[in-house]
Formats: sequence, C-alpha cells, structure tokens
Amino acid sequence: MVDPAGIRAVVFDMGGVFLIPHPDPIAETLAAAGVDHVPSAEEVHRAHYRGVRAITDLLASRDAVDELDPDVWGHYDRGYYGALGLDEEGVAAASAARGRQRRSGAGGVWRHVLADNVAAFARIARRFAVAIVSNNDGTAAAQCAEHGIAQVGPGPHTPVVAIVDSTEVGVAKPDPRIFRPALEALAVEPGEALYVGDTVHADVEGARAAGMPVVQLDPYGLHADHDHWRTPDVVALADALGA
Repeated sequence: MVDPAGIRAVVFDMGGVFLIPHPDPIAETLAAAGVDHVPSAEEVHRAHYRGVRAITDLLASRDAVDELDPDVWGHYDRGYYGALGLDEEGVAAASAARGRQRRSGAGGVWRHVLADNVAAFARIARRFAVAIVSNNDGTAAAQCAEHGIAQVGPGPHTPVVAIVDSTEVGVAKPDPRIFRPALEALAVEPGEALYVGDTVHADVEGARAAGMPVVQLDPYGLHADHDHWRTPDVVALADALGA
C-alpha cells in the first residue's frame, strides 16, 4: 500500500474502474454465437476481471502487450466467456462474434456503470485533486458526462482537472507519455500522483514507467501472485486514503 501522506493527486482509468461491458450487448454477442443466455450484472462483473487476468497471463510470455493487437483482446474474450460458463466450443464462437463486433466498429458495449466506484470516486475528489487517463476512442469526456462520472471543471458530476483520451493525444498506455498532460494539469510530480486502474499490462506497467505509484482494482483476488498494491474496489481505496 502507498502512504497516503505522500499523495497529492489521484488519477483514474475508466474501463474496469467506472465502466465494464453491459450485459445486453454481451447477450447479443452470445446469441450471435448460438448461446441463449442473458448474463447478470454479477456475471459480467466477474467475467471482466477474468478477461483482464487472461491478458496478464499473455503478458507473462511477452515483453509488452499492444492493445491494438487483436490477439490481446482475443485472450480477454476467452477469459471473459470462459468465466460465463461456456464450454470450449462456446468460448470460441463467442470470441469470434465479439471480434466481428469490434471490427465493425459497433460501440455501446462499455456502458455498465459501477455505481459504487463512481460514488467513492466523488469522495476521493473531495480530498485530492483528480484526473482521468484512459485508453479510449476519442469519446472519453463524452462517456464521463453521459454516465454521470465526471467533467472537467464545474458541472453536475465530479469535477476533474483533466480527462486524457489516448486517441486525442496520440499515445496509449503503457507508454508513460500519456500521463504527462494529466500530471501537468494537476501540477504534481509523478511520485505524488496515485494511478488507479484494473490491468497489469497497461495500468500497472504504464504508471510504473511514468514514475507513479499505482493500485490495481482486483475484486476477486485474481492477481494475488503479484506484488503491487491491489484493492477490491474504489470504495476500499477511498477508505484507505482517508477520503
């Protein structure tokens, strides 16, 4: 755990922290694969973090993971749909259907709001300066507004100093350069800004490369074999930070 006394700002990822894939489009993907099942909110929550662990396992065999590589998300999908209880054939079919969905540019999947995390984020923002840094498609700020997460400056949601979108700035995690705009806007040194994310390959590795302390959201203890700081959710993080 990082000593809160040394933290002046907290920077958050979006996917896996505030938003995960919604059950409805996942059900559509399953139907396209010939599987008649509408997953519950609890099922898609666990499945997301199983998918994240699958990418971590891929990282173990590589020096780095590029999120633009379809094989990365293929690993995520196999972990994800396996967690929904599909057999090997069903996992392959669902993964293929999800791959076609991505290639078509279909959006609206990452829209299931983790409301408790959003509420705890607001608690943290009352004590620390906050920002968001996301590997995204150019719509991070719009998603934050649409889903009641945040906006830059005053407004109806939690105010943040910056929302940095990888598509807009032209660099993505784990490249440490993506954190610079947020750190500059927050006017803090990297070591004074805690980064909060859900993945090892992008968030933990990226924040470490930028010189930032980092905590991974790991609600099911799937990364207990790693030595970095992990916490089950933003609620527990807010408690740990005294927010």
